[in-house]
Amino acid sequence: MNVERTLRNLLFLGIGLEVAASPVAAHTGTTHAATPHWILFSFFVGGICVMAGVAAAIRRELLSIPLAGVLLTASAVTAVFGGIGLVETQIVGRAAPQLIAIYPVLSLFIGGLLAVGGFLLVLTRYPTKPQYALLCMVLAGWILYPTVMPGQGYYNPLGYLLVLSLPAIIAYIVWTDARGVLQSLRLQTTPKLVGIVAGLLMCVFFAFSAGTMSIKPDSGINAPTSAFIIPYDVASPLVVWPAVEWYFPSIPFTGYLSVGSFLLMAILGGLTGLNASIVTQQWTGSESVSATPLFSGSLAASGATACCCCAPAFYGALSVLFGTAVTPVYWSFMIPSSPVGSTFFAASVLLLLWSIIRATGASAGDACAVAPSE
Repeated sequence: MNVERTLRNLLFLGIGLEVAASPVAAHTGTTHAATPHWILFSFFVGGICVMAGVAAAIRRELLSIPLAGVLLTASAVTAVFGGIGLVETQIVGRAAPQLIAIYPVLSLFIGGLLAVGGFLLVLTRYPTKPQYALLCMVLAGWILYPTVMPGQGYYNPLGYLLVLSLPAIIAYIVWTDARGVLQSLRLQTTPKLVGIVAGLLMCVFFAFSAGTMSIKPDSGINAPTSAFIIPYDVASPLVVWPAVEWYFPSIPFTGYLSVGSFLLMAILGGLTGLNASIVTQQWTGSESVSATPLFSGSLAASGATACCCCAPAFYGALSVLFGTAVTPVYWSFMIPSSPVGSTFFAASVLLLLWSIIRATGASAGDACAVAPSE
């Protein structure tokens, strides 16, 4: 059973259902900047293509590891900044999509599918790993929470419990299934540095993609004209969190950081960085790169997840190709009752975490352990 392929198929199924529920018709929109979208799109796609090409070249041992590392780093930075540019200049939809009443149905379908799938995975393949089912239940709760809670549950203790339990479960799974790798990474400088850089790049990309930071602050009537740093509350993710907002018009740079957004960046950045560290460790420790399972494990999952975890960037790329016709997709990310953003996040967490488990051999070991009882 190819778990990664199944997760990706479920992700695209959910997104397809959501987009189909919102008619793709032209809506009024505006562009924040005059920068041609196709240039930013070229940087974004070009960086991703170079990363894929370098991975294929290493697979065939056509590039040395040091040169491949330089090319991967440069292409990753190019893709990240191209993606940030797309988000900063994307078309902002003004009119909400029709048929938003179907969002609760989609949330129930996707959340229920994820919860049931987690239990089936444990029952059929990993009977000694009930934490996998618990993780799927918590992620399903993220998808279902705004729909099933009265008033979207902004102040309900259950929402805080869901958010805070997710990093705890992820940390427990990583510690129990990849403890040996974590301990070995502490002794190796290069994998640690690569992981830190990859994690920071993911955090930066996520911050701009999710709208928590911007270098194109809105201007006009009633817009602030002087710098400030103020505390306030943010209702994301799931519940209300204390936050700090800042605005520096001379740079320009604006944004906010809340407890919840910090947790999201720590989860995605940490998992991405750990995947990158594992890939680097296996590259540097293997005599033949083509003999390692990297390209079906950590590297592939990290690359795919980097593109899909920052959900609004998906709309930014579509707006380059289709303009205002895709503003229903913009609202599918912005409306709290929509399951699209949380589905992207859940799929990203599962892909990254599964690639860590698979790359460290924990999944194979568990399968071998239960084989005699089958």
